[in-house]
Amino acid sequence: MRWLPESIPPAAPMLRASLILISALCLPLFSACSSGLKEMTDAEKLDYYGESCMRYYDMHAFDRAIHQANKGLQVDPDNEFLLLVKARCLLFLNKTETLEAAHNILEGLLKTEDFRVFLVAGEVAERRGLIRQDSAGDIESGNTYTEAADPRARATELRAAARNMWTSALDHYSRAEKIFPGGTEALNGIMRVASLLGDDDQCLQAGRALLQSLTESTLIQQRKIEELRNTESSSWKVQRAVFANQEVMIATHIHLSELHYKHGRKEAALLELDGALKLDDSLPELHARRGQLLLESGDAPRAQQALKQFFRLTTLDFDHPDVVRARRAMRKCEQLLGGLNPASGGPGGG
Repeated sequence: MRWLPESIPPAAPMLRASLILISALCLPLFSACSSGLKEMTDAEKLDYYGESCMRYYDMHAFDRAIHQANKGLQVDPDNEFLLLVKARCLLFLNKTETLEAAHNILEGLLKTEDFRVFLVAGEVAERRGLIRQDSAGDIESGNTYTEAADPRARATELRAAARNMWTSALDHYSRAEKIFPGGTEALNGIMRVASLLGDDDQCLQAGRALLQSLTESTLIQQRKIEELRNTESSSWKVQRAVFANQEVMIATHIHLSELHYKHGRKEAALLELDGALKLDDSLPELHARRGQLLLESGDAPRAQQALKQFFRLTTLDFDHPDVVRARRAMRKCEQLLGGLNPASGGPGGG
């Protein structure tokens, strides 16, 4: 995402959800040969293939995970756990054909009350819609050939299909949040899809709920870290969860800031940026965006300070568009403050 844009673009898909499938502990793979497998009971085979599948899943070897899931499904074609993991792996492969295959699998699982099914179904529907939206844009721009007699009508048809899929995604995410209230993955998905559908009010509502849920989760994780410091247990997994929460919270603050800006609520947009900076004030793009908003609000002194901080932190090239825009904003600040020096060689020059 680019900061200091000439104008704030419509809310785009973001914060790609980091969905976590709750599973049994992955034990070492059995060293059984084919004859050993034949001697196993069906239940033992399912355990073996399930553990193998999850081992490959954790390694992000999704093709291999799918292969193991398929072997287990030969034993029990209706095994919901293996079907769900297979659908999740197909989602991660993120191809048109794998997303369609995942969609077909999930259609048969939606009768369950497992919130994970609805999380995966939501993201599959979301991405299927994005593919159709992108295809519509490519047809309209002439980058993609279509056999349709009326390319514009075909693009309109694809955009309508995308909206239908996003509506389904919103239903799935909402169902997941109802089953597991306060779930961050579901709230994240609701925020993204509401943005895609242009429902800014629902997007803001979900974003606020997401920030509250992540804040509560972070407090719990921090208490765990304190407890683990007095034991021999490693706290690195808990610390990683805290960092992950922080990244999502920063991205959410930025997204809500853009929505407020879109509706002319500059003060609210600034408050969201301030919330992100409290989490991490080392991100130059936050200072740049804050400087622009302060300048537009007529607060040249604070805008100048924010832009100076951007220049101190940024590693972008001198001619990068964001740096060029920041230099223009800095010159505007200097003009308003009566301190413009055309011969200056500092950040305001150029």
